Amino acid sequence: MKKFRSARTSKPFRHSILALAIACLVSGCGIVLVTTATVMAIDVARDRRGASVYWDDNKMELDIKRLIGKQKQIEHEHINVTVYNGVVLLTGEVPDQRDIDTSIDVAKSHQGSRQVINRLELAGKTNLNSRANDGWITTKVKTAIATSAPVESTRIKVVTERANVYLMGLVKPEEADIAVEATRSVTGVVRVIKVFEYI
Repeated sequence: MKKFRSARTSKPFRHSILALAIACLVSGCGIVLVTTATVMAIDVARDRRGASVYWDDNKMELDIKRLIGKQKQIEHEHINVTVYNGVVLLTGEVPDQRDIDTSIDVAKSHQGSRQVINRLELAGKTNLNSRANDGWITTKVKTAIATSAPVESTRIKVVTERANVYLMGLVKPEEADIAVEATRSVTGVVRVIKVFEYI
């Protein structure tokens, strides 16, 4: 039975990680770590999913990504997995329809998956410039939503793929409308796709 690569981490590598952690604490990096943890705690506190669902969603994302990555037949793909309240959003590019079907099956088979929304494109992988542009659009959208009171931006997850922006979250209809308008105002956004659940 094969062991995961992480289980075979060498002692020198572990020692290097330990040394880095100690150096960070001595030099004041510990302050940054505490600040990051504090921000995460605030995000969880404001999230309507509740702490247990928040962590389950994050774990499910990692699980599904890992399981898709283990499918030997899937090659030359660019697949993003985003989970919010048990809803799995698949975005990216896959060159073969069978690989898209396999990815959907993997996502659906996960125990915590309530629904799978497939937005995988039958195409070759986007280049690094395109992905960098998507990242920049995501940042601008998050900023636009954050400045659009009374919407709580931490309650909305933003995913951008080929300049198409997907909005996820547990929101009130009026919050969804404000978030969509804020997103549409961002330069470079091609389309806004709502993947909201309404409360």
